[in-house]
Amino acid sequence: MSYLEFYRLISKPWSGTKEISLIANCGRDKATKIRNTIVNEITKEGKRVPEGKTIVVPTKRVIDYLGLDQQYIIDMAKNETSMLSNNDNDRSLNYACVLH
Repeated sequence: MSYLEFYRLISKPWSGTKEISLIANCGRDKATKIRNTIVNEITKEGKRVPEGKTIVVPTKRVIDYLGLDQQYIIDMAKNETSMLSNNDNDRSLNYACVLH
């Protein structure tokens, strides 16, 4: 997964098991354990999580739980975006790569 894709994922306000498994690079069972741990922490604080068919937790809590550096991810996504936009404008480079 690229940093830009990762940034888009952590920019969502809520994360379910699918998003947690992508963020943590783990399987569904481990993602469910992470989600349940976060739900328990929120409940112990006297707060509630939204109830519905899909159990979700705040993405910010997932980031904190995993100890991820959110600012680093944002910076790398900006760099990646910059590099992609620079390469799109340099068509000679793209054609040169195809011809060789």
